Amino acid sequence: MSFKVIKSGFLATIQDYGRFNHAKHGMSRCGVMDEHAYSWANYLLNNVFDDAVLEISFGAVELEAQLDVLIVVTGADLDFKINHKPATMWRSVQVHKGDTLSWAIPKSGIRAYLAVKNGFDTKTLFGSKSVNLREHIGAKISQGELLNCVESFDTNERLMPIQYIPNYNKDITLRLLPSYQFNEFSMSQRDLFFNQTYQITNASDRTGCRLQGMPIILKHTKMISEGLSYGSVEITTDGLPIILLKDAPTIGGYPKIGTVFSLDLAKLAQKQPNTQLRFELININEAQEKRTVFNQFFEIFA
Repeated sequence: MSFKVIKSGFLATIQDYGRFNHAKHGMSRCGVMDEHAYSWANYLLNNVFDDAVLEISFGAVELEAQLDVLIVVTGADLDFKINHKPATMWRSVQVHKGDTLSWAIPKSGIRAYLAVKNGFDTKTLFGSKSVNLREHIGAKISQGELLNCVESFDTNERLMPIQYIPNYNKDITLRLLPSYQFNEFSMSQRDLFFNQTYQITNASDRTGCRLQGMPIILKHTKMISEGLSYGSVEITTDGLPIILLKDAPTIGGYPKIGTVFSLDLAKLAQKQPNTQLRFELININEAQEKRTVFNQFFEIFA
């Protein structure tokens, strides 16, 4: 039993919470870009926190249900419709065999998530169902493909409180945890980094978010390659930052001024090119407290 892909869109892939414990083999973490929207989608279905979903980037996707199934759609407003009629997001919806689900163009944000009861049943590779096109693990959905899931039915609607639905049109400030290389940047370099507004460039994808702004002048622009973490902010030879995202390589040789707080990366995942953003510091204790609250609410790795 499944959904049949009628239109495959620009980029839609199966993703889960990510691929862990394989960085030593050079494999990226992968997984959903917007952890907040993803976690709510599974939560509203009483799913396990890491059940697989369909991540839809920029829309132009249409699916036909081959079974009755309970779904939730969260994330970007891509003009989601059921049977060509506007449908509600951020709440559980019963879909019936023969129904069509469609996403058109972005109205707010760029990535939407389709979750089904008990998750999509696709092949697990290296401990995860997540597709990574850069590493040739899996593939984006294609016309005529069947996305497998189990039949489900529930008349008890669950919805997200309206006050928690994010506004993807708001400007964002990314909170930064200083790295061990933070003090290798001079005071003037750090002032320039934190006191300017950067702009997201077109050269941004699931691997990294490249920023445009006033360049930081570095004496040493390269170093011996070392391990990288999700959210690391590298300052490249042109003096401009790259924020490393879910499909980023596991090693790199640029100096790193810090790492973006993980929950802020979900907000970044919904920003289109030319969006402006700023950085500010966050204390490690505050970051850990906020992360703990989030993990406990969604029972992540519980």
